[in-house]
Amino acid sequence: MSSLAIIIIIVLSATLIYVWAKCQSLQKEVHSKENKENELKKLALVLQNINAYFLLIDKDFVVCDTNYYSLNRLPIQVGGVTKRVGDLLHCRNAIAAGECGQHEQCKLCCIRASIGKAFYKKASFKNLEASMKLLSEDETKVTPCDVSVSGTYLNIHGQDYMVLTVYDVTELKNVQRLLTIEKEHSISAEKLKSAFIANMSHEVRTPLNAIVGFTNLLIGEGADEIEPEEKAAMIEIVNNNNELLLKLVNDVLEISRLDSGNLSFDIKEHNITKIIKEIYVTYQTLIQPSLCFILELDETVSLPVNIDCFRFTQVISNFLNNANKFTKDGTITLGCKIYKEHQEVCVYVKDTGKGIDDKELMMIFDRFYKTDEFEQGSGLGLSICQMIIDRLGGTIGVESEENKGSTFWFTLPYRQE
Repeated sequence: MSSLAIIIIIVLSATLIYVWAKCQSLQKEVHSKENKENELKKLALVLQNINAYFLLIDKDFVVCDTNYYSLNRLPIQVGGVTKRVGDLLHCRNAIAAGECGQHEQCKLCCIRASIGKAFYKKASFKNLEASMKLLSEDETKVTPCDVSVSGTYLNIHGQDYMVLTVYDVTELKNVQRLLTIEKEHSISAEKLKSAFIANMSHEVRTPLNAIVGFTNLLIGEGADEIEPEEKAAMIEIVNNNNELLLKLVNDVLEISRLDSGNLSFDIKEHNITKIIKEIYVTYQTLIQPSLCFILELDETVSLPVNIDCFRFTQVISNFLNNANKFTKDGTITLGCKIYKEHQEVCVYVKDTGKGIDDKELMMIFDRFYKTDEFEQGSGLGLSICQMIIDRLGGTIGVESEENKGSTFWFTLPYRQE
């Protein structure tokens, strides 16, 4: 073989080797580019579906890059992101001021202050919690939310940047708030339980002491030496305390059934003007003779109201009994007014008794509360009245002035004929 042929073969072989090597290199570049594109696609998918915003911002709070648009499936703005943080997230204060950082409330923003401090110290911060109010895209709805913000300081080509990670923790915070409320309710319920037991012990002990004490005197040694008049007085005291104890037990059972919703109401339509007249006739013989008992009622007006007649009478009777107990002279008035504009009827009992102090008025419907600890009674009557009126769909209240008297009232809706 001639030397020329050998040279040609060597050149061709070298060319083939070069072409093969070049193809291998190009193939690797293509694979590398495809791999990079795949990795970028994967990263984009992660950023689109992760429950957090990532924002790369500069010292002027301008957002240089973010997953905000991909996360919300929004088209990226032409020319890139140039908005500040508050403008991008539709902060209500930024919208109101026209630009992020210009509102007077921005000076008090803990997130803004933390970012500024982190830039100054070239440091990072973590898990800063704050409440925000974000405005919707169409600027018609303000949505309160809780966020947790972390910031990582970066220096890129000599420029200061911060990567902000913003997590929406509204649901978590709502759960925490509910747990706190439940805990407070649990503590309050335990306190109420303790107070109930303490009050019950006190209220039960008082009549029991009288019953046991006088019963021992009546059946013990020396009982034969007690004068008949004195014995009759002791028996009357025992009977009175028996009735008081029985009423206390009944009140406790009734308020327990009201609390649990197990107390049934027989609600029907009644003409309450007729019921009030019947109550007035009954109490004419029960009110102290020294008091003037007055009825204020327009008998020509018929008021059809949906009530439980027994419970309705129970509330008025409680008002009248209290007025009779705490009024020594003057008048007791049972009345009824109509408020046509609200379609409500107001039933009231007004007296000229000793009245109630302003501080006590705030507690008058509390359980076991009595304005006079030495007066007989369980202190549950007005609480029961309040629960009954609530169940009937009305409101209850009291107006009073010391040494001038009190007016207890409740309102109920009525049907216009």
